[in-house]
Amino acid sequence: MTAQPASKTFNAPTNRALWATARELLGKIFFHEIPTGARLRFALTVVLAVIGSVLSALAPVFFGRAVDAFNHGDGFDGAIRLALMSVGLWGMAMLLREQIWFVYQPALNRVLNAVRSRYLRHILALPLSFHTNRSIGRLDSIFAQGIGGLQSLSDLAFTDLAPMLFELIAILSVIATLLSAPIALCVIVSLALYGVALVIGAERTSRRLGSAIDTRILAQGQCGDAILNAEGIKTLAAEDMIATRYDQALDTSHRRFVQFFHSRGILGIILSAILICGFAAAIALAGFDLAAGRVSVGKLVVLNSYLLHLFRSVGGLSFSYRGARQSFTVLVRFIALFAQAPESKGGDRPIPESVGEIVFTDVGFVYPDGRRGLERTSLTLEKGRMTALLGPSGSGKTTLIRLLLKFYPLREGKIAIDGADLSQIETGSLRRAIAVVPQDLTVFRVSFAFNIALEDKPDMKRLNHAVAAAQLAALVARLPEGLDSELGERGYTLSMGERQRLAIARALYRDPTILILDEATSALDENTRDAILPIIGKIGRDYLTLVVTHDPAVAEIADRTLRLSPPVHRPERNEQSDRRSDMSPLVHS
Repeated sequence: MTAQPASKTFNAPTNRALWATARELLGKIFFHEIPTGARLRFALTVVLAVIGSVLSALAPVFFGRAVDAFNHGDGFDGAIRLALMSVGLWGMAMLLREQIWFVYQPALNRVLNAVRSRYLRHILALPLSFHTNRSIGRLDSIFAQGIGGLQSLSDLAFTDLAPMLFELIAILSVIATLLSAPIALCVIVSLALYGVALVIGAERTSRRLGSAIDTRILAQGQCGDAILNAEGIKTLAAEDMIATRYDQALDTSHRRFVQFFHSRGILGIILSAILICGFAAAIALAGFDLAAGRVSVGKLVVLNSYLLHLFRSVGGLSFSYRGARQSFTVLVRFIALFAQAPESKGGDRPIPESVGEIVFTDVGFVYPDGRRGLERTSLTLEKGRMTALLGPSGSGKTTLIRLLLKFYPLREGKIAIDGADLSQIETGSLRRAIAVVPQDLTVFRVSFAFNIALEDKPDMKRLNHAVAAAQLAALVARLPEGLDSELGERGYTLSMGERQRLAIARALYRDPTILILDEATSALDENTRDAILPIIGKIGRDYLTLVVTHDPAVAEIADRTLRLSPPVHRPERNEQSDRRSDMSPLVHS
């Protein structure tokens, strides 16, 4: 288990790992997860960009010929036709560019949805240590900015950069052909200097943006966490203090963004100066050629049209590139999430269909910071006999459960399930066989039925059995739409007793082999607890059941009770002298 500082959402991967992750992620999505039609749309987008760029580059040529025809008196009708052809080419180019969005956006949406789906699956596949240290506000911010960054980069490539690149090639070819190579070279040098300054300047400004985004993510994390814990904050009357901390974080973020905008403004001045000087030189060369009779007025008009068009296009591309560079900065943080190693699947053996015995032998646990979470412990769980694990808070009861569920790596002792070592059993198979009734139930804002079955089309026979066994039938009957009634946000519409009955029903619907009740009654008042205990006592003997509690009254329903002592703090860990837990059995009839 890798220690992670609480201030960080995840461990930062190397640049090499980031590039490898990005290639793998986008490669699998593009070539395997989106339909062929979407890939064809991307190809058609490029084709439309090429055709539109060529038409856009040819339009000024016809207009220049029309000007020369007017100037030389070669015929009014012919000049008008050439001018109209120029307008027609501009119109066709504009029409094709509008069609690019129609062709391109559905394909991009396919990719973004595939990334969204992968994100959720990957986050859920990460080990518990990641989720323990995560801030939901920060993750939401990274996700939203990452999706936005991916869309911006894709837009740059397909709707800005590709048309601009093909158009630039066509324009430079026409300038070199109709005017002169020195003029074309002057334009090329100007654009090259512009590109170098843009890349260097954008890199410097992106570093400032990265610092500003870090402070924004921190502020957004504070906001998200505050909203998530609104009830506790209001209970403590701490709204002003939390809001003040958020204001301070926003102020820090504002100062960082001011620094970024300042550097970006200076870069804009430098880029504009390069284009103005370079294109002015091109116009001057063309003017000398016109005075010498080497070019016509129409060709000078063509050059002027191209340069004005390049001013607009390159300026727009500059904004797009700087925006894309900033998007790349936030996208790196998003890709870094995918670079986190998912949870190991463990062994390749499925768990037995009917587990008869689980044996813990000298099982202990030490956290990465050196704190001992569980003393060396040995116990045996048997099917048909309820075992209660009794101990105060901090004695390692929940740690023992997490070791069984493979949330933590087992480095001390051994856990065997019907003789098979825990490490040999596939993690997914293990967890599907275990149902945990927690002290704090996760409730989704969907139907009552989904909150029990966790599937959209539940088995109604199993569902009704779980509802009846958990004594929820009366509650369901009172709901306006029965099992289809939507529960409120995080289950606030349910009482604590109803939430625990819902947790029991969810566990029973899973038809588990192993049933664990982890402080399932700790948040209940005495009367509600006494109403829940008979339900637990009735169903518990049908499974291999472990009741984890600090309440002796709860332990009374078990066939036997084992007492777990709190860990003893030792400054220096000594494996040979580890103190064993006091596991004296208290057997009940």
